[in-house]
Amino acid sequence: MSDQIPAEPRPEGATPVPGRRIAFERLRERTDELELLISGLLAFALLTVPSRLFDAWARNDVHVEGALAQGLQFAFTIGVGFSYSLGLAFVVHLAIRGYWVGLVGLKSTFPAGIQWERLPLMGSVARGFYREMVGDLGEVIDRVDRTASILFAMTILIALTIAWSGLLGLLLMIPSTALSLLFDDGDRIAFIAFGVLYVLFMVSSVTMIALDKLVTRRERAHRPSPLLARSVRVLLRVLTLVVPQRLIAPVQFTLQSNLGNRGFTAVYLIVLMAALLIGAVHIVNSLRFSMLSRYEVLTTEAVEHGMLSAHYESMRSPDDVMLRYPMITADRIAETHLRLFIPHRPRLDNDLARERCPGLDHGRNTAEGAEAAARASACLAAMWSVSLDGTPVPIDHFVPLERRDLGMRGLVGYIDLEGKAPGRHDLALVWKGAGVGTGIPRRRGDLIPVWLI
Repeated sequence: MSDQIPAEPRPEGATPVPGRRIAFERLRERTDELELLISGLLAFALLTVPSRLFDAWARNDVHVEGALAQGLQFAFTIGVGFSYSLGLAFVVHLAIRGYWVGLVGLKSTFPAGIQWERLPLMGSVARGFYREMVGDLGEVIDRVDRTASILFAMTILIALTIAWSGLLGLLLMIPSTALSLLFDDGDRIAFIAFGVLYVLFMVSSVTMIALDKLVTRRERAHRPSPLLARSVRVLLRVLTLVVPQRLIAPVQFTLQSNLGNRGFTAVYLIVLMAALLIGAVHIVNSLRFSMLSRYEVLTTEAVEHGMLSAHYESMRSPDDVMLRYPMITADRIAETHLRLFIPHRPRLDNDLARERCPGLDHGRNTAEGAEAAARASACLAAMWSVSLDGTPVPIDHFVPLERRDLGMRGLVGYIDLEGKAPGRHDLALVWKGAGVGTGIPRRRGDLIPVWLI
């Protein structure tokens, strides 16, 4: 007896559909198993990705500035949002599928389902209410099955969309960054070029939709526009080259046409925005001691005028990786000299170097040999004022240093402690940049208490 499924009736005049290789009813019997397998693998794999992405971003962010720094941050935001949102979605899918498995097990064990008459603590009103709400156990199993399948398909669609959005943003940054290399004010040019390319893409998409609606209205009015229709097809072909519609469209159009346009669009946009928000929150959290805190007495301002672990190499931990602060070896010093390392932060220092370092060519150190080191030291030393217990400390004799253990470059020097009394001494540094407001540029001063023993 043949296992083939009878072909569905086709509308009159329709093009014959080639024979399908898949018997959907038989394949549907194993869809739940495939969903469980894929969700299980992806859920726990995706939830381990953000920590690796953060390590990669933290290692590279300190070395770059401008458009390249923004590109790295954009890629990190997209990647973290992608991993967390989809990982959580797959976990929820696993929970729903697990609930479904439990219901199927109950149905196989108790084929009659719920015996409403055998619920002694339930009266007629409650019995009628719950019977109407729950229904037959088989109907519940079907509803849960449909919910799991829809969630799985929606998650795959959102995964494709987020991945494409990140890839498109990075691709647009390539010509923008290349163009910025031709101008002195490269960062501004890069941002303008990126904005123009993105606006052109959005305008093309909106124009295609508007022209398509116009063609439809003209056809309904019996005024066909072949040239306009061909233009829309050309735009559609261009759009499919930029957007992977062959992958996205089957899932999107199936869900959109069966779930309703408004509900589908609302869920779609909410999840996309949530993914970006998760990435942004992860960045903010990497710079803060705690996102959820009630420190009303020992505030951040109080700690910054006390002691921060990021200032002491012996106290630094992986949580301090984003805090590129000046640092000394430890909080207690027994030697006659105190080693001070001042990190070079291209995102902040390069703009200041272009303004205040006449020895450099538009902020670029083009010298060679010992002269390159001398110019770099002079420039970076001019950006900082250092004092010990209120007495200015010259740092023009500091030398460039590359710290592979910290992943940073900067200036290092030794401050003479000869003749200083044992006890606490305060090392104060002030960055001479014009950073104001919030974020990284806000921090201009560093207080580092040290105890001489």
